[in-house]
Amino acid sequence: MATITPRTNKNGSVSYRIRVFGGRDSEGRQRFFQTTWKPDTAKSDSKNQKDLNKFAAAYEAECLAGAVVEQKVLFGKYCRQLVDDKQKNGAIKANTAVFYRGLYPLLHDIDGVPLPQINANVLNKLYRNLLDTPAVSCIKYRLRPKIDLLKLGDVPNKTQFSHKYGIAVSTLNTTINRNNVSQATAEKLSEALGLPLSQMFVSESSQITVSPSQIHKVHSLVSMVLSEALKDGLVTQNCAERVRLPKAEKKAPRYLDTDEIGELLQAAGSEPWEIKLFIYLAVATGARRGELLGLQWEDVDFTFGQLEIKQAVYYRPATGLYIDTPKNKSSRRFIRLPAEIMAMLREYKQEWERICSDCGSVYPQTVTINDGSGKPKEYTSDFVFFQTKCIGLPHAPDTANKWLTAVCKKNGIEHVNPHALRHSAASALIFGGVDPASVAKYLGHTSPQTIEKVYAHALEESRNRNAEVIGSFMFGRKKDNKPPIEKIG
Repeated sequence: MATITPRTNKNGSVSYRIRVFGGRDSEGRQRFFQTTWKPDTAKSDSKNQKDLNKFAAAYEAECLAGAVVEQKVLFGKYCRQLVDDKQKNGAIKANTAVFYRGLYPLLHDIDGVPLPQINANVLNKLYRNLLDTPAVSCIKYRLRPKIDLLKLGDVPNKTQFSHKYGIAVSTLNTTINRNNVSQATAEKLSEALGLPLSQMFVSESSQITVSPSQIHKVHSLVSMVLSEALKDGLVTQNCAERVRLPKAEKKAPRYLDTDEIGELLQAAGSEPWEIKLFIYLAVATGARRGELLGLQWEDVDFTFGQLEIKQAVYYRPATGLYIDTPKNKSSRRFIRLPAEIMAMLREYKQEWERICSDCGSVYPQTVTINDGSGKPKEYTSDFVFFQTKCIGLPHAPDTANKWLTAVCKKNGIEHVNPHALRHSAASALIFGGVDPASVAKYLGHTSPQTIEKVYAHALEESRNRNAEVIGSFMFGRKKDNKPPIEKIG
């Protein structure tokens, strides 16, 4: 039942606060809805009392029906808590959470606005302001010249500093080299060493230029937040569905045609085994670079000629190298490989075992790497691609880019990155007549719609080939066996 409390205002007039108990939230805290009702001075006391009771009853019914929401929950606070909770519960990856947090400065116009007050007009205004006034500050921190982290930490080397203070060695290298680090990293180091942030770091602010494609990314976060707020009963609708977004230019994916693939594979043939095998696997599987670098020998099935993709290697400055599950549930998959690739894997495994044997006792049986939640986890040191400086550890994802850059530069080939090889594998499957659903499953996409959207050009070319096949079947035309692959760059 609604609670009605009379309140005397400064001017002597009387108003009534109506309060309704709305149950408890997910953390067990009581929720209340409240509003104010003012009597009509032209009416009698008895008439106003009847109107008050009628209004209170109607308001209580709306609250219990979910038509009224709490006004005190601010968008920014709810957004940050939601992202933190989703990361903690494993609903989103750590790198996705980092990506979302990087968008927070762009939400400054609605950060302090109560959730129920967010509407389509408010969001349209936010997006227009971001495009028209690209002046959002981005703050980075750089270690002061005379600061010696190892001396302050009272440790002889970076490894011991890392173990003592829980800071990744890669993050230490970035900081000690006086490169820019995030505010989170700077605060973590200053807190660990017990020194003020301003005493250890110099801060630099820059301006972010917001493009239409970034507006779409901001909108995806806003839409996700409002969708969750709707489930929590904090808003009555997701107004993000009615927003007018600026048109974002979409670049067609870069993929290699048959001749370019042949040129790249030939160039890879003269490279060390590790680089050669990575390039061949990237072309054959279309797997993401982190998925390939996360492979262990237990994931290679020589009997059935296939790989199991079940984990991936990631990197972010704040935590360094870590291992997590692949991008989504569909990304965990088995990939059948050509017999030639399996033969290469067998030969490479012999070379891999020889290298391990030469290392002797130096090569560890296990290595400790952080998992997706940032907790140290022990892994068997049988990664197919492993570091030689930090023996047994997998390579960081950027290493794959460096390999390809070096191979292309050495052989005078147009620059290509690992993701372009993924696009090339997808295009080859499409031109080969494989249906979008099968291509999506092979690449680890969530749905065939992703293939339809990303590879629309390749699908159109493939359908043109289908017409040629039907024409050849029906009218005896000579079939052109050369696939009409057009280079996109």
